[in-house]
Amino acid sequence: MSRNAEYEARMKAKGLKKVTVWMPEDREADIRQAINMLVENDHLTLNSLRDVVSGKYVSMHRHQ
Repeated sequence: MSRNAEYEARMKAKGLKKVTVWMPEDREADIRQAINMLVENDHLTLNSLRDVVSGKYVSMHRHQ
């Protein structure tokens, strides 16, 4: 088994799923940080995002 296959098997054993996501380059760091925090802390969840223009929070549940 290749090194990459072993890594993916370990991640699957942890209950994680490999997902490919396309994102703007300038937002990559923020998105990666948010994902890492969600993966490492089971008690965290997403329910709102902040609009950088208005400064207001936007509900993810009402803004679909």
